[in-house]
Amino acid sequence: MRVALIQMDSRGNKKENIEKATKFMDEAIKQEVDIICLSEKFLYWGKDRGAESINSTIINYFKEYAKKNRVNIILGSLALKVENTNNITNTSLVIDRNGEIIHRYDKIYMYTVDREDLKINEGRDTLKGNKLGIFEIDGVKIGIGICFDIRYPEYFKALTLNGAEVIFLPSSFRKTTGKIAWEILTRARAIENQAYFCACNQTGGIAERERCGNTQIVSYDGTILANINKEEGIIVQDLDIEKLRIFRKEFPVLEQKSPFVLKKLD
Repeated sequence: MRVALIQMDSRGNKKENIEKATKFMDEAIKQEVDIICLSEKFLYWGKDRGAESINSTIINYFKEYAKKNRVNIILGSLALKVENTNNITNTSLVIDRNGEIIHRYDKIYMYTVDREDLKINEGRDTLKGNKLGIFEIDGVKIGIGICFDIRYPEYFKALTLNGAEVIFLPSSFRKTTGKIAWEILTRARAIENQAYFCACNQTGGIAERERCGNTQIVSYDGTILANINKEEGIIVQDLDIEKLRIFRKEFPVLEQKSPFVLKKLD
C-alpha cells in the first residue's frame, strides 16, 4: 500500500487552497499512490468557520477527482454544517476510487485550552462525534483520528482492537505544543498499537496560530519512515502490511489486555 501525505499552509481563500491541494494531489498521482491524505482544515483557515454542506460543490469536486484518478482520498478534515442548527462538526470524509464517500469520522475530542493568556474551546460550537473512525481499503483495516484525538491513547487502542493496521491523523498542531509533543505522541501511538501511523499536519501561520509542520509516517516499531519539515509539500511511502502482520505475531503485545483499562480503581 502506497500512501501520500500533503502538508499545506492553508489560509482564508478556499479557491487557492483547493488549487494548492490539487497541485500536490497531481504530484502524488504521478507516483501511483493508493491513498492521499490531506491535513485538518486543509480547505479553509480563517476567522470564521468556513463550513460546507455534505453535498457541496467542493466536496463533489474531490469525489470526481478520486473517481477520475482512481485514487482513495482522506479528505483531511473540514467544518460541516449541522442541519437546522448553528453548529458544525469537525469531519474527515473518506472517498474511494469510485468517487463514493465510504466513511465519515466526526472528531470526538475537542481542543480545549484554559489559560489566562489563551482561551480555546472547540466544543463551544462543534458537536463531537461518538463513533470510531475505522474503514477498509484494499483488504486493510484503516483507522482515523483528528489532531487533538492524539492525546487520548485509549481511542487509538480501540481502533487497533477493532483491526486497524494503518492509522491516519489529519492535524493542525500548534508549534508551541508541537515542538514538545508532536514527534513523541505520533511515535508513541505507532509503537503501542504496532500500527503504521500517518500524521498529516498543517504548516505556516503566525504567533499562537503557527503550526508545527513535521508531517511524518511512522512505522509500527516507532521508526520514522518519511517526514517533511516546515515547507509545503508531499511525502510518499510504501507500507508493507505483511511485515506488520509478521511483527505482531513475533511480538504479540496486542494479545494481552489489561483488566484495568478504562476502569477507575476504588
